[in-house]
Amino acid sequence: MNPDMLLLHKGAKLLGVELGDDQLVSFDLYQRELLQWNTRINLISESTAGEIVTRHFLDSLSAAPFITKPQSRLIDIGCGAGFPGIPLKIALPSIQLYLLETNRKKVSFLKHIIRSLNLDQAQTLHDRTENVVRTETWREKFDVVISRATFKLPDLLPLGDYFLAPGGLLITLKGPDVSAELDAALTGENESKICQVFQHDIIMPLLGPPRKIIIFQKAK
Repeated sequence: MNPDMLLLHKGAKLLGVELGDDQLVSFDLYQRELLQWNTRINLISESTAGEIVTRHFLDSLSAAPFITKPQSRLIDIGCGAGFPGIPLKIALPSIQLYLLETNRKKVSFLKHIIRSLNLDQAQTLHDRTENVVRTETWREKFDVVISRATFKLPDLLPLGDYFLAPGGLLITLKGPDVSAELDAALTGENESKICQVFQHDIIMPLLGPPRKIIIFQKAK
């Protein structure tokens, strides 16, 4: 096992996520393809290219323990290079993954990764979020909506209300100081749409950045 995958295996275990050999092979291929494509298109910043395991893989996997429903239908909004959706799909292969991304080149990379990793029940949606929510196609179709850092919470909660089936979860990965953003999100009309909020402080293993996972639930 190469050092990066050994680091990933140990870090995931600290998060409560067990990765088998086949899953580590998939992560290794994902990392290699990500670095190769990143020389041609801007998928991740150069400052994090040497920290893919901690800054991207483990950060994404921190949400895995909260996705407990088997075969959850999950949409990752504004997923970029596939974070957190693809790491979650590798770790939780029974979920049905939809990757919503506006950038054509990034969508090409996502399609390539889905094929390369033979990810079953995973697909891309190449569109702008504001276009999607004007239609009824995806309204209340998902058990889980997740977003890593694309939207501020006041903008994200209405999207959760659109995409989530009753009782579904909106999982957001944020930095440690998000109190002002959370207060802004839970005022006015948004408060009645998303009925519960849970906060979990995650100390990222193996020197990753501290994280706060905030989970909203749509009323049943």
